[in-house]
This record gives sequence, C-alpha cells and structure tokens, in this order.
Amino acid sequence: MIRLSTRQWSTPAVIAAGVFMSVSGVLMFFGMHDPVTLAHEWIGLAFAVFVVFHITTHWRGFTSYFSRRAALGIIAVVALATASLIGLSATREGGSVKHQIFQTFERAPLTELSPLLDQSAESLATKLQAGGFKVASTAQSIQEIASRNGTQPPELMHALFE
Repeated sequence: MIRLSTRQWSTPAVIAAGVFMSVSGVLMFFGMHDPVTLAHEWIGLAFAVFVVFHITTHWRGFTSYFSRRAALGIIAVVALATASLIGLSATREGGSVKHQIFQTFERAPLTELSPLLDQSAESLATKLQAGGFKVASTAQSIQEIASRNGTQPPELMHALFE
C-alpha cells in the first residue's frame, strides 16, 4: 500500500482545484451557469479543504507572509474587495432580477401563469398532478402547491417545463 503524506498531495490538490475554480468561475462570469455551477460549488468546497491541509502542512511558510508588507497589502486588498462585493450583493433589494422574476412566478396562481405559458390553468394543474403533486385548485400558486406537497417550488417548475 502506498502512503502519501499531506505534503505530497496538498499542493497538487490546491493547484488542480484552483485551476478548475478559475476556469469555471470565468465561464460562470460570462453566463455559462447550468453545466458549471454545481461542479464549481462542490470543487470549491474541496478546494477549501485542500487549502486548510496545505496551510497546516506549510504553517511556517504561511505565517512568514504576515511579516512582509507587500503580502499584507495584497491580503488586505483581496479581503476588502471580497467584503465590498459581498456587501453590495447583500444590499440589493430583493436580490437579482432573475431571482425576483422567479419569486414572482412562484407566487402567482396557476390562473395567472397559464397565459404566460400559453396553456390553460387546468392543463398546468394536470401536468403537476402527472408529476405526482396534489393540486387542490388552479387558484393556488406554485409556492402554495410546493408547500402542501412538502417540496420546493423548483421541483414543480421542472414538472411544468418537461
């Protein structure tokens, strides 16, 4: 059995995950979300774990950066940019436009959604019922139907668009 020390695998793991995060982040920045987002999130979690192992393995080298002015300046700029971007996104009322559209869609009764989807409210209810969801009335919203079926609205959206 081959034994690998943390020193042997932590740096290559950080590099590989970092390259993937960079490429997938650029793809997401330019609008390619669907095929990339899930992998980006999971590899991002793995990346965080790899970084912790890498830092603990190279602790003395890591702490030496905090005695260098240039390194501290770079760390401060990145921390400030990160905090600013998080603060900006948190202060946006209601989230992104896309998020607001989906929330409006989820709150609207089937009777109001039907013209948007070019179907009758009854056919939307039938589609949801065929997907295994109980629909009491076409006056219910996607949110209400999801809640009464113990699921989330995106599950119902999938059923409507299949």
